[in-house]
Amino acid sequence: MTTVRRFGNLRLAIFVDHNPPHFHILGPDCSVVVNLRTFEIMEGTREPAEVAHVLDWAKANAGPLWRIWRALNE
Repeated sequence: MTTVRRFGNLRLAIFVDHNPPHFHILGPDCSVVVNLRTFEIMEGTREPAEVAHVLDWAKANAGPLWRIWRALNE
């Protein structure tokens, strides 16, 4: 697992994992899996306001996230 960035109590992480390409948003009361292609939440529990900032950052930084995902998974 690679923690890409921390957002207060939350962290965006990419694992050596399965397809489809995705990342995790993890925190004390948050465990969300987000599709890296569509940025849709695939599974997990979250408060929308809690993860909105992380999703906005991820969309703006899709290129670096893809590079990290590929380095770990291809």
